[in-house]
Amino acid sequence: MTIPLATYRLQLNKDFTFGHARTLVPYLADLGISHAYLSPILKAQPGSTHGYDTVNHRLINPELGTIEDFRALAKTLADAGMGIILDFVPNHMGVGGSQNWLWLDVLKHGPESQYADWFDIDWNPRRPDLAGKLMVPFLGTSYADALANGDLQLKVDDDGLAVWAYGTEKLPIRTQDQNAILNRYGSLTAATAALNGNKGEPTSWAALDSLIGDQHWRPIHFSTAHDEINYRRFFINSELAGIRIDRPEVFDHAHQVIFSLIDEGLVDGLRIDHVDGLLDPTGYLKTLKEKSPRTIYLAIEKILAPHEQLRADWPVDGTTGYEFGAQLTRVLTSAAGEEQVTKTYQDFVGAVPDPHEEAYHCKLRVMEHELAAELAGLARCLADLAWSAPATRDLSEHGLRKAAREAIAHLGVYRTYIDDQGINDRDRREISLALGRARQYKPHYLPALFNFIEHLLLGALGTEYDPKLVAVAVGKFQQYTGPVMAKGLEDTALYRYNRLVSLNEVGAHPDRFSLDIAAFHNGNQRRLVDHPLCLLGTSTHDTKRGEDTRAMISAIADRPEVWDGAVKQWRDMLGADHIHPNDLYLFFQLLHGGWPIAGDAAPLAERLKGAMEKSLREARERSDWGVNNTEYEARVASFIDNALGNVDFMACFHELRAPLVQVGQSKALIQAALKLTSPGVPDIYRGAEDWEQSFVDPDNRRPVDFSALRRRLAGPDGPVDQKLVLTQKLLRFRQSHPELFTQASYQPIDMGETTLAFLREAGNARLLVMADLSPGHDAGLSLPQNLAVQQWTDVITGSAYSLGERQSVLVLWQ
Repeated sequence: MTIPLATYRLQLNKDFTFGHARTLVPYLADLGISHAYLSPILKAQPGSTHGYDTVNHRLINPELGTIEDFRALAKTLADAGMGIILDFVPNHMGVGGSQNWLWLDVLKHGPESQYADWFDIDWNPRRPDLAGKLMVPFLGTSYADALANGDLQLKVDDDGLAVWAYGTEKLPIRTQDQNAILNRYGSLTAATAALNGNKGEPTSWAALDSLIGDQHWRPIHFSTAHDEINYRRFFINSELAGIRIDRPEVFDHAHQVIFSLIDEGLVDGLRIDHVDGLLDPTGYLKTLKEKSPRTIYLAIEKILAPHEQLRADWPVDGTTGYEFGAQLTRVLTSAAGEEQVTKTYQDFVGAVPDPHEEAYHCKLRVMEHELAAELAGLARCLADLAWSAPATRDLSEHGLRKAAREAIAHLGVYRTYIDDQGINDRDRREISLALGRARQYKPHYLPALFNFIEHLLLGALGTEYDPKLVAVAVGKFQQYTGPVMAKGLEDTALYRYNRLVSLNEVGAHPDRFSLDIAAFHNGNQRRLVDHPLCLLGTSTHDTKRGEDTRAMISAIADRPEVWDGAVKQWRDMLGADHIHPNDLYLFFQLLHGGWPIAGDAAPLAERLKGAMEKSLREARERSDWGVNNTEYEARVASFIDNALGNVDFMACFHELRAPLVQVGQSKALIQAALKLTSPGVPDIYRGAEDWEQSFVDPDNRRPVDFSALRRRLAGPDGPVDQKLVLTQKLLRFRQSHPELFTQASYQPIDMGETTLAFLREAGNARLLVMADLSPGHDAGLSLPQNLAVQQWTDVITGSAYSLGERQSVLVLWQ
C-alpha cells in the first residue's frame, strides 16, 4: 500500500470520463496530490451524474470508459508518482429502469429467483394480496390512470415479454405466462397487439390488468412507498434498493472487479460509502480486509455525532472527515459573536425553537411520513418477536411502533453496533439515554413497551425468545436509525434552524456555535494517536455548502453588529413581506456566502434559485418533495431575480457586507492551512483548491474549469489566487517533507485565547503553524518567545521569515 499524503476527489460521469481525468494528471502532479480519489466506477444507471446507483458489479461503467481506459489512467498517475483510491458502494444498487439484471431476475421469478435473497426484501408483508410480490413504486400516477393512459405497455425485446412503464421501467413477466401467451397468440408480437389496450377505452385494458395481477411485482405510485414498501431502500430513495452484502455470495459477487483492480496494482485504497446502512458494519469491514488481495488504505463514510468517537475495533484508517470539517468551521467561528448573532436571528424571524427540540420533532415527522413504511416493518418485526413468548404477548404492534419511534427520535448517534458479540459500553449508554428520554417525554406510554425494547437491545431478553428472531429485530432497529437521523436532522432540521447556516453541516449540530482552541488541539491529538491517516474533509459531494461559502458566512460572527444592520436594511429595501422571514434570512446568508470572491457572478441567480428551492423542500414547512408548493417556490424565485436585478439593493448589499468580505477570505485561508498541516490526510474536493463557494448538490457537482485553474496556477495574480497558491505550496511541501505529516508529533502551543498554534516535529525537521483567531483576524501574530530567536523559513513564500505585515496564518519550518 502506498500511504496517501493528499487526495483529490474527482466526480466521474459521462461528461468527465477516465480520459478527462487522465488529462488532469499533470495538473494534479503540479498541485502536489498523491492520490486521485475517484467516485464509483462500476456500471451505474445510464446518465448517472454520481455513480452511487450501481446496476452491475461485474462491469466498469461504459460511460466512463473501458477497463483499458482505466488502466491507462492508473498508469499515467503511477508514472507521475500518484495512485488511486476508489469509492465503493456496498449498501445498495440502482433499481428500476432496465439495466440491473439481478433485479430483473427477481421481478421475473419472485421468491424463487436465485437472487431473491440478495436484496433485502420482505416477501410476506401484512397485506395478503402482496404475498410473494415486490412493490415497485415507479408510477407517476395511480395504477388505474397509468393503465388507462397507456403508460403501461406490453413489449418484446431480446429477453422476451415485459411490461414497460413509460417506456423506461422494465417489468419482466413470469415464464409460465409468456409460454401461455405464446401458445394462445402464436407469436409474442401478436400477443402485444392483442393485450395492449387503447388509450381512452378503459375496458380494453382488462387483459393487461389481469396479466399484471399474476406477476411477482406490483406497480404503485411513487409516493405510496413512504407508507408501504417491502424492500429496504437507501434512505427514502426507492430507486436504490438495499442488498445483503452480509451474505458471502453477495459479497464475493459485488467485490470481484474491485478486488481484481486491487490485485493488479491499479488501486491503493477504497472509500466505503454509507457503512451504517449495512446489517453488520464490523463484520463487513473485517471481511473486506481479510479478502482484499493486497493491503489497502481504507476510509469509511461514517458520520460521527459531535460527542462520538470512531470505533477502535474497526480495521480502517479513518473516516472521510466530516467531523474534522465541523471542528474546523467552529474553531473559526467567533464565540464572542454568538449572543448578537442569536438575537439578530430571533429579531428577524420571530420565535425560534430550540435546535434540539427541532431535531426531535423533525425525526418524529420523517418517521410518520417519508420513513413510515420502514417504521411499520420494524414494528411488525418487534411484534412478531414479542408475541412469540407469553411474557410479552400482550404488547400490541401499534404500541411497539410508538415506543420504538419515540426511542429512535431521542437517539443521539446515527446508529449502534450490536452484533453476535453483544453490546459495548458506548452503545449501552446511548440506548439507555435514548430510552430514558423517551420515558420522560411519554410517561403515559405503557412501561412494558419501553422495557421490551430495552431488554431486546441490551441483550436481556430471556431464553424463551428465538435468537434468530432477536437478531433480525436488532438488525432492523439498527439499520433504521441512520436514515431517521439523516432525513430528520440533516435533511430537515438543518434547513429550518437558520441562525448561522455555516454551522448546519453533515455530522454537526447547529446549537454548537464555536469550538475553543483546546478542543481543536484535543481532536488533532486524538486523531494522530487513533487514526493518523484519517481523511480531512472540508468540502465533499455531500456537504450542504462549500468550505468558503461557510467561511464567508461564519464571518458574520466576527462582525455581528454589521450583519444586524445589513439584513434589516436589505429587508426594508426589498419589501419582502411575501417571503417568510426564515427563508429570507437564509437567502441573505447564501447571497453573502456565495457571492464569488473571484469569477463571474452571472450564473448566481439560477444557482441561488436551485439552492433555495431545495432548502424549502428539505425543510418541509412551506413546500415539500412529495407535494410541491409551486406557487410559493415561484414567488421565492421571482424575488431572487428582482433582488439581483435591483441596482440600488445590489449597491447597498456590497457596501454593507464589505467589512465581512476580508474576514471571510482570511477564514478561508486559515481553514486551508490548518487542513493541510493537521494530523491526517487532506482531501481536496475537485476545484476546492480554489475558492469553493458551492451550494448544496447538484450545485456542488457543476463542471470545474480546470483549464483556467491550470493557467492561474502557472501565473497567479495576487489576492484572487491566494488560496490556490497557498494550497499548492503546502501540498508540495507535504510531498517534499512527508515525515512531518506521517511520522511527526503534535505539540499544542499556548498563545492565549485568540491564537491557535502547534508544532510538529520529526527527527530534525520542525513545522510551526500559527493562526490568528481574534475577531476579524487582524490582531497579528508573533512567534512564541522560545522559538522567536530561531531561523524559520516561510513555507508559503519560500524565503526566510521575518516579522513584517500582519498575517492571519503562518506556516514556518526549519
